[in-house]
Amino acid sequence: MFDIRHEFSKYGEYHANKINVAIHMVFVPTILWCSVGLTTALTPQHLFAYPKPVSTALDWLPGPNPLPNASAIYVLGCALFYLALDQVAGLLIAPLLYTILVSSQEYALGGSPGSTKVLLAVFVVAWAAQFVGHGVFERRAPALLDNLMQALVMAPFFVFLEVLFACGYRPDLHRQLRSEIGTRILAFRRSQKPSKKD
Repeated sequence: MFDIRHEFSKYGEYHANKINVAIHMVFVPTILWCSVGLTTALTPQHLFAYPKPVSTALDWLPGPNPLPNASAIYVLGCALFYLALDQVAGLLIAPLLYTILVSSQEYALGGSPGSTKVLLAVFVVAWAAQFVGHGVFERRAPALLDNLMQALVMAPFFVFLEVLFACGYRPDLHRQLRSEIGTRILAFRRSQKPSKKD
């Protein structure tokens, strides 16, 4: 479960088409932002109290403190999981996750009329774009249908890793993953070919 090679290559076999990957680059963060906003809007806001050291550290950060609600638990869980998969990339994505958490909470509760409806509409459009990416360009069902955790927890990290790899992050790991993804895709395609009768 905490093996980045296994997890990323499993994700990568569903995301080999460049147009589908580009769609995910835009809409996976969008889905994350909307999910956090919708969770904030539709659930209780103060489920727990931050421990004093955490509260003090949050006071040093710019902007409002994140509300201690279900969306904060979800984002914290994702952040810890990403750190377990890859410490450097996990640290690099942390400020982005924090920004998504705070900004989406602020939007959801900021008093804008219809903010929940906007979040829901954007959420639906973003998911529709993902399904178009898989159906039209990838020509393979999304990972959501095989592995819910891949879609709901790992997708934001893997999109982030795609950006890091494009910037030259861990080139040896990137080559190994590409090789493993190619092997998985080839095995999938072979499994889809109808068997020839004698």
